[in-house]
Amino acid sequence: MMKKKVLITGGHGDIAMAIVKLLEEEGYTVLATSHQQMDVTDWEQIESVMKEFNPDILINNAGYVVPKSIRQTDLESARKHIEINLGGVFYCTEIGLKYNPQLQIVNVGSAAAVETHATWSGYCAAKAGVIMAMKCWAEDGINIVTISPARTRTKMRKSLFPDEDQNTLLEPDDFAKVVMKAVHNEYQPGTHIIVRKQNVQAILNGEIGDQ
Repeated sequence: MMKKKVLITGGHGDIAMAIVKLLEEEGYTVLATSHQQMDVTDWEQIESVMKEFNPDILINNAGYVVPKSIRQTDLESARKHIEINLGGVFYCTEIGLKYNPQLQIVNVGSAAAVETHATWSGYCAAKAGVIMAMKCWAEDGINIVTISPARTRTKMRKSLFPDEDQNTLLEPDDFAKVVMKAVHNEYQPGTHIIVRKQNVQAILNGEIGDQ
């Protein structure tokens, strides 16, 4: 049987590339879009890609974070945090469902959705919004789950926290394995799972579910 088509946004980051590797190993047809190929805030670009590729599975992975206190931030920065991290999920989901009403959706969220960070308010609030939207859509009959990485060893994380002990971080490859469980429909719609270095093996063993 032919494997399904998967579209992953923000497809050139470390987490996305780890997911793409596992998808391709299993024979899925994968389109991993960069910001240049499909800006998740540009409705026309999204429409064009969704119409042409028409995925069976959408992985909402694109994200944006630039830590800054609300005292020093500017309106453009606030807009980008909300529109990319939350708006992009709405836009891609809504347009994707238009072309495929049976679209399966996996959101790559963030532990920041449930954890406070003084200078990450826009990012934290947007990711919390993704969780609530996902739960509403699941109640509306959409096949959707959210898998949220905690502290993960990526280039973006390294740029934000250059002195952090890399041995304490979740590996992108391990996080990708949990995403594949979602792709395989092993979780009920509306499920939210936070993946940490400390719990990833328990999740992979099926010992931890919805959080």
